[in-house]
Amino acid sequence: MSNAAPPTVSILIVAWNSGDDLARCMAALEAQSSRDFEVILLDNASTDGAVERLVQRPWLTYLHSDRNVGFAAGNNRAAQTASGRYLVTLNPDAFPEPDWLEMLVAAAERYPEAGSVGSTQLLDADPGIYDGAGDPYTVFGAAWRGGKGRAARPVAEGEVFGVCAAAALYRREPFEALGGFEERFFCYYEDVDLAVRLRLAGWIAIQTPSARVRHVGSGSAPSDFVLRHATRNRIWTLVRGLPSWMVYAGAPLALALGVAAAVVTAVRGETWARLSAVGEALEGLGATVRERRAIQASAVVSNTAFARALSWSLWSYVRRGVDVRPVPDLPQRVAEPPPQGRVVAVIVSYGPDETLTEVITAALDQCDKVVLVDNGSDRETIGRLRDLTSDDDRAILIENSENLGLAKAQNIGLACARVEGADWILLLDDDSVPQAGMIAAMIAAWNTLPDRHRVGLLTPRLTDDQDSLKPYLLTALGRFDLERTPMAAGVVVRNGVFAIASGSLIRGKVLDVVGNMAADYFIDYVDVEFSLRLRAAGFEIVGIGDAVLRHRLGEFQEIVGRDGTLTGGLNTHSAGRRFYIHRNRIRVWRAYGAQVPGWLAWDMAATLYDVWKVLRHEDDKVAKLKAIWSGWLAAVRG
Repeated sequence: MSNAAPPTVSILIVAWNSGDDLARCMAALEAQSSRDFEVILLDNASTDGAVERLVQRPWLTYLHSDRNVGFAAGNNRAAQTASGRYLVTLNPDAFPEPDWLEMLVAAAERYPEAGSVGSTQLLDADPGIYDGAGDPYTVFGAAWRGGKGRAARPVAEGEVFGVCAAAALYRREPFEALGGFEERFFCYYEDVDLAVRLRLAGWIAIQTPSARVRHVGSGSAPSDFVLRHATRNRIWTLVRGLPSWMVYAGAPLALALGVAAAVVTAVRGETWARLSAVGEALEGLGATVRERRAIQASAVVSNTAFARALSWSLWSYVRRGVDVRPVPDLPQRVAEPPPQGRVVAVIVSYGPDETLTEVITAALDQCDKVVLVDNGSDRETIGRLRDLTSDDDRAILIENSENLGLAKAQNIGLACARVEGADWILLLDDDSVPQAGMIAAMIAAWNTLPDRHRVGLLTPRLTDDQDSLKPYLLTALGRFDLERTPMAAGVVVRNGVFAIASGSLIRGKVLDVVGNMAADYFIDYVDVEFSLRLRAAGFEIVGIGDAVLRHRLGEFQEIVGRDGTLTGGLNTHSAGRRFYIHRNRIRVWRAYGAQVPGWLAWDMAATLYDVWKVLRHEDDKVAKLKAIWSGWLAAVRG
């Protein structure tokens, strides 16, 4: 007998003819940053030899079933053998990122009231697309994977109705108290049914952005098997779990959607599978009603609280929208950096000039590590960057073979910084030079704030060689009171609306709950989107006047008057950049405009001004106007 303490986590895997996916899943678990786990693998009467081909590992325990008992019963049997405080269900075709388990457990620790925590599921074939982010559930009995098939833009940690059991953590106590998954379901909707029962028992569900898995999943066209089980189990879940008045309220729409689904399946030639499923549901209705009585009798949550957790939007159901709701006290749940916190700078370069040498030197003077992510510069430039970083083991160079965009490059750097143990992460452009003491000034000012736990991002005062910048931070205490608040030495500016990326000092743990940059933005408004997401999650952006960053403005065009004399200058951009600016700004309006309408009006005015600049002052007008129009159309499409 072993005297070793039981692991914190028991990972449950039910395998049935999983092929090569199973070995890949095991390799991903072997690479986890957290080693405090065991794996209980139940072979559900497989015949493909995938289980037999696995390499034996000390943390792996095998169970075997003589017949395929289904996903629900298989996980329940694996849970009976498990010894961990948390039970994690994982599909064999779900491949976790190295910090997945660490992030999943950290989220569970932040929310003792959560009975379950969901992973961010990305399509294995295209990790830029969601496979699911939480399971919304409706009063008419339908559930879906939030965001499935849509661009995987980060969503801050928050509450969802339920989690997808393809990669989910369950607190052991409520899982066992409720009897685990309903085995009569076999597979499909068993996790939704458990989510309903957890809700009725007073537990919430949390979706976290930083626990990520890549999931193969099934094809888009459902088989008769999927159609049968999903249809039958959806009816049973509704009857078993919804409070009485909700059953009556949702029944008409449920019936209407059922008829619509029948028409669709008739067109596809799947009518018999659908009718057979409804017949099975009706045949088992007696047992379902008896189970309902027991479930409803033990419910402790009010009907009002349960109803609030549901998704009431038919449009959200149709478009498979994400329904992750903010946690009001999220900042209080995030640990503060230690007094002597580790600072890692992330610099993104693309065809940089000699200023980058100053940037790296200044960053190394003030940071513990510097991560330089080059975004596909030419061979000569890469050689220069290797020379710049080779003399100091605190400098890490990551070479992208092509331009992946600012956002994706920053995410690569952020991942590296977190592996390096960053408590604070400083973002820098390749032409923005931190002045002496910039980081120390920001952290010192942060330490003086009585409510510093609310601060997620610090930003410095900007200056340039021509002394042409007027340093200010756009601020808003409420929704409409937008102000340009000057930044000066000795001044701390609160309630920032957004900060430019370069010079932003971000608490590392905040990224765990807010997520990284929106990779599909590519460039422009990446920092605005992140800042507004940060604010929406309850964190604050604070400007520090004693911290100074020498920053270079973008493209600049002189304005010549009719008499041929220089009358001034304006910041301008090429047609290519105009596309990203206008596409992304409308994306941000749609996502966050209602939260800060004062900023929305300001940015709409800036849009009109930009169009006026093109018409009045700039060259290449047709190409730029076409790019702006294309950006608007692309934003409307998603």
